Amino acid sequence: MSKDRPPGSSPRSYDAPHPSPERDRAEGSCARVSDLLDDFLTRGAATATDAATGDPLANDPAVQSRISLGEVVDALGDRAFGALLLILSIPNVLPVPGLSTATGVPMILLGAQMALGRHGPWLPRRMLAVTFDRKAFLGVIRRARPWAERVERHLRPRMPALAGPTAERMLGLAVMVLAGILSLPIVFGNQPPAFAIALIALGLMETDGAFVSAGLIAGLLSIAIIAAVLLGLGQAAVAVAQQLIG
Repeated sequence: MSKDRPPGSSPRSYDAPHPSPERDRAEGSCARVSDLLDDFLTRGAATATDAATGDPLANDPAVQSRISLGEVVDALGDRAFGALLLILSIPNVLPVPGLSTATGVPMILLGAQMALGRHGPWLPRRMLAVTFDRKAFLGVIRRARPWAERVERHLRPRMPALAGPTAERMLGLAVMVLAGILSLPIVFGNQPPAFAIALIALGLMETDGAFVSAGLIAGLLSIAIIAAVLLGLGQAAVAVAQQLIG
């Protein structure tokens, strides 16, 4: 294994040629959401097996118990932004404790790339090397699959102006804001923005402007909820300080 490559990632994670926008979108929406999750779980398990047979260090149980962000990217293949945003948002919707910052920061970068009009997602080597608990991460994706089957019944191409290339730039800004909130260590503050990002991701994957609209509305509500929580915490802190001083 090359010393320059993060664990579990292949060269395409960061230096492969960028696919065309048409191919990027086609591959991101060619299968149902539940099929995407099945494919991700299968490739994720296969990646762990390949690593264990090809890298002496991977035989260490401590290494096998972790999954890197590079492995996540590789397991998704050359898909568009929507698929990666969905996979990274799911552990915060259900949720898995301790993953908000580790998944939120990459989503900020992905949102910035969408806003700049980049054709495909890219993450730096250092970020790809970040690892999560493998069992917890893949377990929450399995838990999400039944929900995906229910949701995909309502997904269909509609209102394309809200999910097309032009709209994607504006959606990138929304993802940046929501992912930034998601990354903050706020109690019960991770699920609302993660849910909003998941809806936007689903809309992008299926060119469904209705889901994108729902995601934006959920995003506004999540911002209001977080603002209310922070205001309440601030008022409580002021009250405690006044009690101590007085």
